[in-house]
Amino acid sequence: MTLRRAVVALLLLVAGRPVAAQGSGAPAQPAVAPSNSGAAMYEFLLARRAEGRDEVEAAEAGLKKAIALDPASAELQAELGAFYVRQNRAADAVAAAERALALDPDVEEGHRVLGLVNAAWADGIVDGPADGSEERWRDTAITELQKLVGTPTMATDLGLQMTYARQLVAAERYADAVPVLERLVSQTGPAGEPASVLAEAHRALGQFDRAEAVLERAAEVNPRYYLALGDVYERQRKYEEAADAFDKGARVLKTRGRELKLRRAAALLNVADGKGVDRAIAELTQFVDGAPKDAAAHYLLARAYGLRNDSGGLEKAARQALEAEPRHLPTLALLATHYRDRYDFAAVEALLAPLAADGALDKAPPADAVRLLAELGGARQQIGDAAGAVQAFERASRLLPDAPPLATALAQAYLAAGQPAEAARVAAAARKSSPDDLGLIRVQAIAAVREGRATDAVSAAETAVGDRRLTTAGAFALADVYQEAKRQADAVSLLEPLATAAPDDDAVAFRLAAAYENAGRIADAERTFRRILRRDPLNANTLNYLGYMLANHGQKVPEALTLVDRALAVEPGNPAFLDSRGWALFKLGRAAEAEEPLRRAATALRGSSVIQSHHADVLLALGRRDEAADRLELALRGDGVDIDRTAIERRLQQLGRRPR
Repeated sequence: MTLRRAVVALLLLVAGRPVAAQGSGAPAQPAVAPSNSGAAMYEFLLARRAEGRDEVEAAEAGLKKAIALDPASAELQAELGAFYVRQNRAADAVAAAERALALDPDVEEGHRVLGLVNAAWADGIVDGPADGSEERWRDTAITELQKLVGTPTMATDLGLQMTYARQLVAAERYADAVPVLERLVSQTGPAGEPASVLAEAHRALGQFDRAEAVLERAAEVNPRYYLALGDVYERQRKYEEAADAFDKGARVLKTRGRELKLRRAAALLNVADGKGVDRAIAELTQFVDGAPKDAAAHYLLARAYGLRNDSGGLEKAARQALEAEPRHLPTLALLATHYRDRYDFAAVEALLAPLAADGALDKAPPADAVRLLAELGGARQQIGDAAGAVQAFERASRLLPDAPPLATALAQAYLAAGQPAEAARVAAAARKSSPDDLGLIRVQAIAAVREGRATDAVSAAETAVGDRRLTTAGAFALADVYQEAKRQADAVSLLEPLATAAPDDDAVAFRLAAAYENAGRIADAERTFRRILRRDPLNANTLNYLGYMLANHGQKVPEALTLVDRALAVEPGNPAFLDSRGWALFKLGRAAEAEEPLRRAATALRGSSVIQSHHADVLLALGRRDEAADRLELALRGDGVDIDRTAIERRLQQLGRRPR
């Protein structure tokens, strides 16, 4: 039974005061006898006997009569408070305990009652006063119970010690809780709640070896602790040990066998260097044979195949998981990532669009829903569905309204959709709560440039970035604004000192080389790119950029093709690289060979205007005029990057199409 459904039982337990069973004929003895009147003692004993017979009203009346006979007795007031605790009358218990402590600040039972009641309020076992708070009640409980440390009251009451320890842990006073819990474990044995809470305290203090020791002893007595032990191992990246702990638990605990078997498989997937993957696949395959509708097991199996670079196995297991549970979010995220990594953005859209349309994401945890909506928005941008991308990012932003990266992504989607005013609005609104976010500063300025306010946009961006222009992130953001405003020399001037200060930083060198190319300084760009390649010959982005740049400018085109092919050897199927390869082949006069890589690139990245334009050029060279016109129309509907819209519209008219 839960804590909240067992209020009476728990309060009786923590009160820890024996009450004679009905009909026993012998009242329980008080922990502290009243100190003054014999008559008061007599009434007190009668009251205890009445309580033992469940004659609550008579017991209360007897205690009050005893107090009337000896009003100076702090012990009697405290005993009345303890009686009220047992009757779940928290406010009356506190009032009686406070009266007792006013008579004698050292009366142990008064501190005990105040500690227990405030602990019950802090834990939500019973409702506390309207003017209180969980933090205040917990602090009071700890203060009162701390006064009993070292007293017979605390030493003989294990329940009271556990209450004290729980409050310390809840207050994140783990170092104070550990010695209390260690004493408890020494008295109660290696298994039980004290051991579990002690392990939790050690974990919170980063004392994982000590948490391990506690849980290892506990698991030997009670196998249910293997789950907690496996958790501790996982936190230390001891995945082999974690898998072993989960396995031992699964063999003994039938009711938790499934959970522990799946936890074992997940741990095996995390073993270094993929050494646990084959074992995980074997065990999960056997598991799903007996549980074909277990979506979580199929998901883990899909993950395992992904780690083994088995694309077919991953997709098959993921599809089986979705057959068992069509809206299994971890599997959807895994499969979407898999498709994205293969540049199959249309597959991402087909996978996630129904999820966004049928309202399933409204019931999902916000973090999961946002992740899937961001995947959907990104995929739609790549396939040229600008409006759909905006819709996805808008939904994601509503779920996490205070996330600057989402606001930036939404503003960027509006830019791709040709709506700079909306992009500026989104960025400006987000900057009210995150005024210094570089992503928002960048996209707001770029939107303003596209609205025709370049001078003001650049000035505002320079002010907002400020001294951060001397950092990599700040310089990159401001360089993008300069380049959007066609101030290429300013971008170069900004990036050159950064590259000089960090000569081995390939990211800075790459951005400087791109700035050189945009400024028409092709020789400087080539020299900088080649310097990167001397340090990192497998830098795929540099290989591709240099190859494309040389081909696009008609320089060293045979070598350009070789460079792009080297990039594709590192990242096979990258559509941007395929576009570069096709363009280099076209520049070499090999249009027939260029069509296939350009078609693949244009199909994957329907939203890229320049790739659609390249494919159109090749199709025209091959005499396929209608297909070329289709690609030119897509170029006009795309992101608009690196194209001359007027020239494309003129070419469309020459092909007999009216630009739309």
